[in-house]
Amino acid sequence: MNQSAPLFASILDESPTEVTYPTPLPVGTYLCVVGPREDGESSQKRTPFWKYPLRPIAALDDVDGTALQEVGGLENKLLSTTFYLTPDAISMFDEFFANCGGEFVDGLSRKARSLELQNSQVLAVVSHRMNEDKTRTFAEVRRTAKAD
Repeated sequence: MNQSAPLFASILDESPTEVTYPTPLPVGTYLCVVGPREDGESSQKRTPFWKYPLRPIAALDDVDGTALQEVGGLENKLLSTTFYLTPDAISMFDEFFANCGGEFVDGLSRKARSLELQNSQVLAVVSHRMNEDKTRTFAEVRRTAKAD
């Protein structure tokens, strides 16, 4: 177990006096390791999707090093990217598959390809997004690229 990560029980024993949100990773490009595919569906339209957790392992030169240190570095940080499974949006998954180093082999379905991505490396370009009432900032994967 990671000794620097707080134990779940100790988090529950805390007595906060206000809501404190985590500071998002700084904008820029990160080399990430792809985690296992998570299946889900959107809450409103029930659109099926695949979501991939992305664990940043290195920051590229376009990331502000001081800002990264201020958020505690990359340890225990996690990003994610989601692909809706609709005819108009599936090309985004195909692009992600290629950016992860996947090869378009004849006869291999998208479903089979989607399971091959775990532990591959990909570049994630991160931007910031505010929530609707402008009270919280989120790190968002804007696009991915090949890690080469």
